[in-house]
Amino acid sequence: MNLSKIRLIIRERHVTLPLLRWPRFGTPGTPTVQAPGLPPAPRIQIGGRIGWIIAGVVGVSVAVVGVGVVFAVKDVVENTYSWPAPGAAYDLAQANGAMGMPLEPYEDGSANQTLEIRLAADARLSTLTFSNLSLGKSGVTCVAIARDGGNNSGYLWVQDLIMTNVTAPTLDIANSEIAVLSISGDVDGHTWGGTISSTVTELVVSSTRGSGTFEASDSVVDRILITMLGDATIGTLSFVDVACGSGSSVGWDIDYVKAGTWTQNAASRFGSGNGIDSADWVMNSTVSYKSATSGLIDTPITVR
Repeated sequence: MNLSKIRLIIRERHVTLPLLRWPRFGTPGTPTVQAPGLPPAPRIQIGGRIGWIIAGVVGVSVAVVGVGVVFAVKDVVENTYSWPAPGAAYDLAQANGAMGMPLEPYEDGSANQTLEIRLAADARLSTLTFSNLSLGKSGVTCVAIARDGGNNSGYLWVQDLIMTNVTAPTLDIANSEIAVLSISGDVDGHTWGGTISSTVTELVVSSTRGSGTFEASDSVVDRILITMLGDATIGTLSFVDVACGSGSSVGWDIDYVKAGTWTQNAASRFGSGNGIDSADWVMNSTVSYKSATSGLIDTPITVR
């Protein structure tokens, strides 16, 4: 074990460790100290520098474990969530936000394997990430961003909306404002109906005070549903390697988003196989943007 590396790690964390009471090790010339009220412990004799090295290794190992526990508790306090099981709704920025509430089954009685993220009014997340997810159930939208029924005015404010290597039969975005668009990929027909507007403002979410993070990865679910109960703020909303298929005829449905940037990379694909004269990637006229770059390529695609 390289003690210099261990010392470097602890020093980089800039932590102050409490006084720790170690197990008693004896070395030549070291007096024996007994803890009050305890029976005498057996004396272990280890000669020379070896005794000090072993004692130091044990002490540093215990210290590192202690630091890990402190950081874990700190993460919980700051509302940092890891991937939960699907089939539940997670109220982020609520007192019980880390605890999923089971969803009711579908009307046909089958289990509801939706991952629903419910963002409370004024909720703040530094990052919300979905990666390596397989989605799809017949007749169900794979990814939806929408208002809750009781929310008539709230928006999802996102500094950076990133879609990387995503696939789905369709995409539809409406009722949104994006300062800078950079959209690429192959699509089975598309409609670019957005409106250029100089009044669309850039969005900066730099403060992480009072914010948390949420990451979902490496799983299979029916769909992803992001629901706003009021205005909610996210620094970076990322979808990476999110595939929608399994017979689903509906892909993405995005509404009520105000974003600084929206980026879709060239490896993303959308198409239902009905031909390029019937648009499967649609930006509605209710979308406003300040500047845009389009690299969309119309080509026959069927995503299943």
